[in-house]
Amino acid sequence: MNPVRRCVPARALLAALVAAPGVAQQERTADERPQFRVSVDTVSLAVSVLDDEGRLVTGLPQDNFQIYEDGVEQQIEFFSRGELPLRMVILVDTSGSMRSKLELAQEAAVRFVRSLKPADHVQVVEFNDRVLTLADFTNDFDRVEQAIRQTEATGATSLYNAIYVSLKDLHRENPEELDRRAIVVLSDGNDTKSVVGFEDVKEQARKSSVVIYAISLRASDEDLAKDKYRNAKYELDMLARESGGVSYAPETIGDLAGVYEQIATELKSQYSLAYVSTNAVADGAWRRLQILSKEAGTEVRTRGGYFAPRPARRHRRAR
Repeated sequence: MNPVRRCVPARALLAALVAAPGVAQQERTADERPQFRVSVDTVSLAVSVLDDEGRLVTGLPQDNFQIYEDGVEQQIEFFSRGELPLRMVILVDTSGSMRSKLELAQEAAVRFVRSLKPADHVQVVEFNDRVLTLADFTNDFDRVEQAIRQTEATGATSLYNAIYVSLKDLHRENPEELDRRAIVVLSDGNDTKSVVGFEDVKEQARKSSVVIYAISLRASDEDLAKDKYRNAKYELDMLARESGGVSYAPETIGDLAGVYEQIATELKSQYSLAYVSTNAVADGAWRRLQILSKEAGTEVRTRGGYFAPRPARRHRRAR
């Protein structure tokens, strides 16, 4: 079966989205895979807990966590330890500068996909002059592997377009289902082709519950001295940090497999929490989040906040 090749036109990048989801009840499909249905007023969080040496901490109970929204404690309505399925976009830079690195990057990404669970769903997207979906969300990992291996390096780098489109796709995909959502983006340079800017991408990331894992490759040590590389890395660092993810900068392409392995380990170690906000005001305002762990010597990594729902639009009656 040939992978789906879907090119995202520039004019579609700023299309409107449906509202974000929140929690309700667990259901099971015919194949017995658990699904968690959600409503529009619930906040869901992917949470990683680390000890004072930066190691992931697993096995903590629900009562270890406290959630505060704008300083007000919230009641946890849903909790799981790595049980929720993962819906993820793998973004691969296939610009011309990746030509000498692409084969090793493909192998590392394939190995990463093989570590996923059967209930997880993956979309594969390459970006150069264009943003191309090579495999839409699927748990057919043979198809995903085929899509990754068919990538070819050519052209410029539309990094912002790719992340922006992927955030939109994840927002649209089964919005009523509570799951974990992530983007893993690999790039070796700065954006040279996008029609959206970094601020647009950052704003969209803040509106979503998607965790971003960013991998910044460099061609040589000389790249560290280039403003364009430092700026690109800084922007990916910011996106990862604000979403609750991690940014990596492996020294060589040979270190890439280890980076993907670290990401896979974190995804398996995540806690999922959800709550219904005590603030029922639909004002579209930014709400600051703080999640605390009672376990001594630990700290929590998650997104720093979310935008409240906006007021429903009133439609004028025709006279």
